[in-house]
Amino acid sequence: MSAPRQLGYEKSTAKLIYLITNDLHFFSFISEQLSHFGYYVQEVRGYKKFSTVTASHRSVAVLIDVSKDKNSSIAEIDDIEELTETPIPKIFISDSDTQDIRLASIRMGGVAFFTKPVNIVALIAKLDTLDSQSSIPQPYRVLIIEDQQPVAKYYQMILKMSGMESHIVFDPHMVLEHIREFHPDLILIDAAMHGINGADIARIIRQIDEYIGIPIIFLSNDDDFGKRIEALDLGGDDFLLKPIKASHLIAVVRSRLERLKTLRSYMFRDSLTNLLNHTAFRSVLAKEVERAARSNNVFALAMMDLDYFKKVNDTHGHAAGDSVLKSLARLLIQRLRKSDIIGRYGGEEFVALLPDCNAEQAFQIVDNIRKSFSEIEFYHSEKSAFSVTFSCGISTYPESPNAKLLSDTADQALYVAKANGRNQIQLAKT
Repeated sequence: MSAPRQLGYEKSTAKLIYLITNDLHFFSFISEQLSHFGYYVQEVRGYKKFSTVTASHRSVAVLIDVSKDKNSSIAEIDDIEELTETPIPKIFISDSDTQDIRLASIRMGGVAFFTKPVNIVALIAKLDTLDSQSSIPQPYRVLIIEDQQPVAKYYQMILKMSGMESHIVFDPHMVLEHIREFHPDLILIDAAMHGINGADIARIIRQIDEYIGIPIIFLSNDDDFGKRIEALDLGGDDFLLKPIKASHLIAVVRSRLERLKTLRSYMFRDSLTNLLNHTAFRSVLAKEVERAARSNNVFALAMMDLDYFKKVNDTHGHAAGDSVLKSLARLLIQRLRKSDIIGRYGGEEFVALLPDCNAEQAFQIVDNIRKSFSEIEFYHSEKSAFSVTFSCGISTYPESPNAKLLSDTADQALYVAKANGRNQIQLAKT
């Protein structure tokens, strides 16, 4: 079983944002709105105090409010000149939108510019982008199938120098076991090994639906055109002739991996929210049932549906509706664990799979998110604020012992939540 679930964001775990402003009302508004997405806002009174306040604390960005009671002008941000040397990304906020103000903010190192009232969804999107840029990306994983140890170690060294993780299989008869344990993004196969050839291994791999999408690159000493064609017919993605230059190997491997990353995004992700799409999530749910059955674990399935979403589109327009959908997606990503799996089931419906989580834990986690989401302020083109709520049904494994029953019982609980007045969560009956 995993460690106990974190049920919400504490100040110590939230991501720090500085806000330079003299407007207490604006600080309270920004602080509350950003707290829903896992950010903690610290107020800084005056530009001169900024360097001392930030000396020992890493932050995602600093928000600089250059608004004043009188009409804004370029003179307003003259005093910020000393901030240009700070490495923290700077986002300017103003109640006036003029070219002079925007130009001045850019010259002061601004990475974004927002006008009041601030579009919180757009601001969160920018902060999330800055936060992801500062984090270390997960390295690609390459499985090397090669029975000559010096050659395999050479490939491994090249990949490591390029920031990739690799795992060597010296015994080609143990390939499937290593694939299951290592979960590679790409496979390098020596075309001719003792007792078995790379073509036979490729045939075995391609027989398994789960591994069809993994790129396979063949490595060979034999520049035989017929063997090249055979390798490609077996689902190989490339055929490299030994000896292989390090730069060539890295270029080919990286290009295949980047292409795979793009294709996976198109195949498995919803284009608006970047969450798993309906088909991909159903596949993950089925696998999680199998995993939980083997390990005797529990998990919860939460099915969420936005309340009166058609009214949002009809009243405020589809652009505002898209903003609401993206906001809920970002909130779920921020507030759930990395091990939790989130999907857009279709339209205004979202799903989340929470491993190692019982019904009561799931209820508390999602209910905290529900409350936060209801407090987010959205704006449409005329800048009038509105809010949105969602309803949710939760089912659990092993009470519902298969993927279909989990989905059906969560959907039934969601129906009850809607019928009982919306903006609430219902647990599936067992």
